Amino acid sequence: MKFLCILMLTLSFSLMAAAPDMTTLKTAGRIIHSEVAGFATDHAWEKTTKVMKDLKIFDAQVNRMMQILCSPETNKSVLLVGEANDTYKYFFSRLAMMDPLSGCTKFSHVDFEVSKLQGYMYVGTTEKKWQDLIEKTSYDKDVVLYFNNLRRLIGIGTSSNKSVGIESTLATAIASGKLKVASYMNKYDYNELIRSRHAYVLDAFQEVIQIQDITMAQVDLLVDKYLAVHGPHLKLSDETAFYMYKKIEYFQPNIEEPQRTMDILRTIMDRFKMKNEYFASTARTDKPYKANENKTFVVEKAGAVSLKLYFEYFQTDYSDTLTIYDGNTGTVLDKFQGRLGKFASKEYTTSKLKLVFKSNGSYQGDGFKIANVMARVQPTGYDITKEDVRMAIFKRVQVPRWIIDRDYSLVRNLRTLLDKDVVGVLEGKKAVIRSVRIGYVSGRTDEKPAGTILFVGPTGTGKSYIAKKAAEYMQMKTITMDMTQYATSESFDRFVTTMSNYLVLYPYAVYLFEEIDKANPRVLDRLYFMMDEGIFYDKNQRPLFARGAMLYMTTNAGHKLIIKEKDNPKLKTLVHQELQKYYRPSFLNRFDSIPIFKPFSPAEYKQLAKIMVTKKLQKLKEHYDWKLDVDDATMDFIAKNGGSDLYGARPMERLIDSVIAMGISEYQIMVGTIAYGAQISISKLARGATAFKVSVSGRSSVEFEVDLDNNSGLHSYTDPIILSLLASVKVL
Repeated sequence: MKFLCILMLTLSFSLMAAAPDMTTLKTAGRIIHSEVAGFATDHAWEKTTKVMKDLKIFDAQVNRMMQILCSPETNKSVLLVGEANDTYKYFFSRLAMMDPLSGCTKFSHVDFEVSKLQGYMYVGTTEKKWQDLIEKTSYDKDVVLYFNNLRRLIGIGTSSNKSVGIESTLATAIASGKLKVASYMNKYDYNELIRSRHAYVLDAFQEVIQIQDITMAQVDLLVDKYLAVHGPHLKLSDETAFYMYKKIEYFQPNIEEPQRTMDILRTIMDRFKMKNEYFASTARTDKPYKANENKTFVVEKAGAVSLKLYFEYFQTDYSDTLTIYDGNTGTVLDKFQGRLGKFASKEYTTSKLKLVFKSNGSYQGDGFKIANVMARVQPTGYDITKEDVRMAIFKRVQVPRWIIDRDYSLVRNLRTLLDKDVVGVLEGKKAVIRSVRIGYVSGRTDEKPAGTILFVGPTGTGKSYIAKKAAEYMQMKTITMDMTQYATSESFDRFVTTMSNYLVLYPYAVYLFEEIDKANPRVLDRLYFMMDEGIFYDKNQRPLFARGAMLYMTTNAGHKLIIKEKDNPKLKTLVHQELQKYYRPSFLNRFDSIPIFKPFSPAEYKQLAKIMVTKKLQKLKEHYDWKLDVDDATMDFIAKNGGSDLYGARPMERLIDSVIAMGISEYQIMVGTIAYGAQISISKLARGATAFKVSVSGRSSVEFEVDLDNNSGLHSYTDPIILSLLASVKVL
């Protein structure tokens, strides 16, 4: 009898609870589900809620959440804790679309935007916002507020005379039963917060529920339901589904399920978007319409996913209203009144619209006329293929197509491709080709990165260039990390965050670490483990896999020794001994190879000059349509004076600008603008060591001098400058 009285009191309290202010809540968050008529689910939650309405895959935990919201206990709050991904959305959507327990009130569900409380500079403003947006709308009302990142709420509204923020108000509201809350926090933030002075906020929740690992059987059910709801025109066989699950697990290991599979599924569906069909409508009023009008129009299209109205004109009194209803559910979707002219409505997710126009006895305008209607219609049936899966992975994860298809013709031709554009550096080319063959072709079974190479040599010898060209020819993204930015211990956390984000987005990429000798030892330690085990741990010690990544690092360490002993047959041994002054032997031992980049020979400088000048001329042709040629004497001048043992080939680019760009500049200043498509010639004059002539076809020519003092090279191993720099180098 006592239990029955308690139950009746609970039920009567539920019946007395007021409806939430959905109008205000709609501006403060996103509606997941509303029991108040006229408020549709927000677009951001629409697809997920439709999928989760009757999908009972997480119900062991979601049922417990519903029990807490429907319990006779005062505190009706639950905190969901899990991995840092979007899985919580499926739990929230399932909870919002669930039928409540027997005798429990049906709730509205709103995803509150914490940012609505942020950014106010005056003390007390946050509390006022809380009162207006949460207290007045939701206290003691039939609505569940969702905070999808509880961590962001901590500290909002603190000031110089307060030690806590709005989180204390939240804790009080849920503990007292004023507010019904379902919140989410990733487990890393939770573990940090539970040990902080804000732990009382977590303790205020009635219960903390841990999201368990998602099984592949659950993922399969989710995929089937998603296709049934949002892609009924698409069919996915068990064989293709299994292929998709295995491929995405291998190529995108750094995103958890079901997010990684659903990302690929949505990418596939984007290729088979719905078609737009247009049809005429008879929905219109008299012109002008009558007083006290009350007319109903129906606009529908069988099989349509959505409808959009195009008004030829709309002019009514501001007290007269056209209301748009979902013809299938009766939900109010929109209202129009006033002088709107010619316009298009938003897209309504339904196959049937009911339009109700009502006017009073005051002023009557022209009314409205709907010229036509756009219907989004599902295309005919299509069976998703393995090729569709491969294309989706290629687009989403940016894994090269040849790796997915195991087409190794590109690798077979890699040496030829590199030789066309990368001069000399035979050791570097061999190391790169070896790493690609072993890393992507050999059928690896380990978890280490695809390849790890340390390029050693003086500046300007092509260390970074060969890495970037190899990535280009392998059709892989290059991610360059300037290690001078991570030289201090304070920069370590920034490095970990940056690297973690890259590995999540681009697990298959060439990672180029420039000037690794400048990095802080803590950074090297993290890279050490990554090279050894193929795992990079983020700031929360979550493992990120790097088996698809190619790791290239550059260093100038030992460059003086390499310049001085470039012809010594024991150079490799000497360089390795020198590198141990900068790096631990265990770190060096993690590289697959350590190729040495020696200074270029005269023949290689000549080859470099030809390549670099050709590229310069191609760019000028592309931008100005100039047909420009350079004589052999000028090419020889650039090859001879454009590089050095100390500076490598970098001065050559500056010398090319001094000869070609300055020559063109001199002509246009002295003579006049060179027309698009003109024929230009640059030639070396015999009368002086640095004298040149630029000629334009059909016009005069201009002679000019090249200034060699602008860091243009001219330094060889026999120069006093280099000898003084190398004087301190001791050869063991």
